[in-house]
Amino acid sequence: MNLIVDIALPIFGLGILGYVASRIGFFPEQAVDGLSRFVFDIAVPIMLVRVFANSRLPENVPWDLLASFYIPIFSFYVIGIAVSRYIFKRTFMQSVITGLGCAFGNLVLLGLPLTLRSVGEEAAVPYFIVLSLHGISFYMLTTILLELGRPHRGSSTEISSRILTALLTNPIIIAIVVGIVINISGVGLPSPLDQLAEYMQQAVAPCALFALGASLTRYHIAGQIRESAFIIMMKNILFPMTVWFLAWEILELEPLWIMVVVIMAAQPVGVTPFIFAERYMSVDPWRQQPSCFHQWYQCLLSLLSCTYSPRWACSLADEMSFYETGIESGYLLKTPEIVAYN
Repeated sequence: MNLIVDIALPIFGLGILGYVASRIGFFPEQAVDGLSRFVFDIAVPIMLVRVFANSRLPENVPWDLLASFYIPIFSFYVIGIAVSRYIFKRTFMQSVITGLGCAFGNLVLLGLPLTLRSVGEEAAVPYFIVLSLHGISFYMLTTILLELGRPHRGSSTEISSRILTALLTNPIIIAIVVGIVINISGVGLPSPLDQLAEYMQQAVAPCALFALGASLTRYHIAGQIRESAFIIMMKNILFPMTVWFLAWEILELEPLWIMVVVIMAAQPVGVTPFIFAERYMSVDPWRQQPSCFHQWYQCLLSLLSCTYSPRWACSLADEMSFYETGIESGYLLKTPEIVAYN
C-alpha cells in the first residue's frame, strides 16, 4: 500500500493541481497550450536526445520487446475497428476512431512520469525504444485510414505529402534520431549541454502532469455509453493483461522489460481519439463519438490501473529471479552496475 501511495499521490496530485488551477481561472487556456507545447516540442525532445546519447543501447534491435507490445496493440486496434463497424454499426471513419481508443495510450503526459517514478531511470531506454514507434505508426496508420474514408479525400499524392510532412517535422522523431547519432558517434554531449538537458529532463514529469490535469477542464462527459464501456474494457483491462501474458509466458522477457511494457499498456487513452474525431468528423464529435465520455471514466479507472500495474508487474517479476537482475522486493537498486540491457 505504501508503494502505491508513494507512486500515485505525487503523480495524480500534480494533475489535480493543474485541474484546480485551470478550473478556477488561475491558469488560463493560453497558459495550458503554452505549457503543453513546451512539454511536447521542447522538454521531451531535449530529454530524448540526452537519454539516447548517454544510454547503453542494445547491440541488436530488441524485436522481442517490440513484439510484446506491438502485436497486442495492433490486434486490439483491428478488433476495435471491427467491433465498432459490425456490432455497433458505426461508419468506417467512426470505427477507426474507436479502434484507436482501444489501443492508443497516453504514453507521454502520463505514462512517462509514471514509469520513471515507479521503475526508475533504468526504464528510460526500453520505454523510449517502444515509444519511438508508437506515435509514428498510429498517427500514420490512423491518418491514412481516415483520409481514405473521407468522401472527398484528395489525390494519393496529397495524402502522401501530408503524412511525410508530419513525420519529418515531428520533434520526438527528430530527437530520437539525433540522440542515437550522438551515441553511435561516441562524441557525447558537452558538459554544459548535458547539464542543460538534465534540467529539461527534470522538468518533464511535473510539467506534463500539470498540463494533463489542466487540459481536462476543456472536456465533459458526453457520448455513447455502451461503446465507451467496450473501449475502457479493451484498453485498461484486456490490453495490459494480453501484453503481460505475451511478455512473460511466451517471449519470457527480462523483468525490467516486462514492467515497462505492462505499465505502458495500462495507460488510459487520453484525448488523441477525440482530437482525430474533432478534425475528421463532419458531425458534432461530442454526440457522435464515445471519446469524450470514456476520457473521464478512463481517468478514474487509471487511478487503479496505473498505480496497481507497477506493483502487479513487480510481484510477477519477483517470481522470475528478480534478485538476479539487481531488483529486490519490487524496487530497483540504482547501482552503476545495473543498466537497461545487461
